[in-house]
Amino acid sequence: MTAQAISTGNGKRDLVKVNHLMKYFPVRGGLMQRVVAWVQAVDDVSFTVREGETLGLVGESGCGKTTVGRTMLRLIDPTGGEVLYEDTNVFDLKGSDLKKMRRNMQIIFQDPYASLDPRMPIGESIGEGLKIHNIGSPKERFGIVIQNLRKWG
Repeated sequence: MTAQAISTGNGKRDLVKVNHLMKYFPVRGGLMQRVVAWVQAVDDVSFTVREGETLGLVGESGCGKTTVGRTMLRLIDPTGGEVLYEDTNVFDLKGSDLKKMRRNMQIIFQDPYASLDPRMPIGESIGEGLKIHNIGSPKERFGIVIQNLRKWG
């Protein structure tokens, strides 16, 4: 995937800077399953998201949009580059520090039917992130979920 940045020039501080992000996947073959080639899913992608901005990645199917998001959040490891969240390199974070950072970022996948578990009630799905990050008591989480369902449907 290659990217072209469009700046709003709003003068606000940088929240996320992606610099020369790369993610290559190995192609294995032969009897010993050795790496015979690499698929360059994301190759040299750079952009900045400033305070108050929202970023949408647009491109044809299979161009690397989801891979950029997964790599930015360290759901998959990068091949190269860096992601700075409030001047902290996400790729240097581990354990609880990584979990704290993820609390402030989110990825919305293209296919909600693949993202939501049909066996789980919608309230549990919405509240799952709150529970994972220990936000509020169970009663408070329930209130937050209800409030958001009323507001956003």
